[in-house]
Amino acid sequence: MEIAVAQHDDVRVVSGIRSLDAATSPQVLTVLEDELEQGSTKMVIDLSDVGYLSSAGLRVILIALRNARSAGGDLRLAGAEGNIQRVLKISGFDTILDSFPTSEEAVASFRP
Repeated sequence: MEIAVAQHDDVRVVSGIRSLDAATSPQVLTVLEDELEQGSTKMVIDLSDVGYLSSAGLRVILIALRNARSAGGDLRLAGAEGNIQRVLKISGFDTILDSFPTSEEAVASFRP
């Protein structure tokens, strides 16, 4: 899996994630932690390519959210549709972080 990270203003957008499960979660978490260590405290995870989201993937999102907020930033989700959106809703993630239809809208949400 090739995870892409793009810079949009002062926000990093992480995309290219096909599956967020026990097998891929360590790689995704490493990318997110590396971005945070480099000072990127505002991040968007683009879920538009994700076909499967497990509890291990939810854990990665929760860790990234906690770390970003601890560093004075925040995390947004983008592009969640269908089953992925249902998993986020059932797990209550829709109440603890913001989710947007597109990564552009998620990036714009960081602007005052």
